[in-house]
Amino acid sequence: MTTNTYLLFTAWLVFFTSLSQAQNSKVDFKDEKGKFKICFPIEPEVSEKSGVTEYGEITTYSFKAEPEDDDNLSYDVYYLDYPQAFTDTLSTESVYALFYGSQMTNVNSDNIQLIGIFNHNILGYIGREYRWQDIKTNKFSRVRFFMVNNRMYILIVNTEGEKNFNLSINKFFDSFKLIDTTPNPNIQTSSEGVDKIFKIKFPKETEIRKMETPTEYGNTKVVVEFCQPKLVNDDNLIYMVTIIKYPEDITLTDNFDLDDYYSNVIQRALNGRQTTLISKNKVSENGISGIEMKESFRDGQIVIKQKVFLKGNSQIALQVMTIPNNDDNKSMNSFFDSFEFIEE
Repeated sequence: MTTNTYLLFTAWLVFFTSLSQAQNSKVDFKDEKGKFKICFPIEPEVSEKSGVTEYGEITTYSFKAEPEDDDNLSYDVYYLDYPQAFTDTLSTESVYALFYGSQMTNVNSDNIQLIGIFNHNILGYIGREYRWQDIKTNKFSRVRFFMVNNRMYILIVNTEGEKNFNLSINKFFDSFKLIDTTPNPNIQTSSEGVDKIFKIKFPKETEIRKMETPTEYGNTKVVVEFCQPKLVNDDNLIYMVTIIKYPEDITLTDNFDLDDYYSNVIQRALNGRQTTLISKNKVSENGISGIEMKESFRDGQIVIKQKVFLKGNSQIALQVMTIPNNDDNKSMNSFFDSFEFIEE
């Protein structure tokens, strides 16, 4: 696993194991003209600004909340309407380019670095999230876009580094809903799909997140499938499978050594997550060699058990997190035991 890929994979871990709790207070905000609703932590300030652009005069409507004593610094929603004749000509990739370009006027410093890109959709309409880090101030920004017909929605949460990926961010994003809007009749699929080469049984319905990142082997696709039963009653905090799909079979590259590859996976996990290795073992599934490791995370508050396999151009990582008293519980073992590669 390359450094870039691993850093993004670690970001998923931080997201799932954040112990920061969302605020109890909320404001159910609804904008009829904007055709959306969302939960702000406090009543947002509403404003609008018009300006002449290459697409003609466009008005941007903004909704901003800056609560005190909150997990995050600010919560924002914006929307603006492009000419329909313009958006009707856009391909999926052109919409992504429009998303990227719309934020670059605010990314005017070498200190601000892109650390992740994730695709989303809402009612079948195209969406994408960008995650930025200011390495000088340690400020993090998550910026999520949706293009619904000719309207662009922009959701932003700014936070401090130590609170990155807290639950309040996800609750804000997930509370965003469209109203009086029909599903996209021409649903476009993205290119991030990863063919299933295995099967596994999760304890409950899962969520899926997708992203891409450049590596030394080319553009690499990452798909994370997970469920987070810590929000209900379960022995474990998270069940997760991460698929890293390289554009080629890296085992066929010059001087590739599988033991070295797995050793690097372990070392980067320990360094990136700041964990302590409890144990490591070689394992095998359907003739595919892998590793199993356990880590102590957050000064012993959490135990992470993980199995990693490399098959062709795909790395598959299975992971369960729990508290020490629940280590090796039945649900954890059932999850790992349900994994098997699909015969080709």
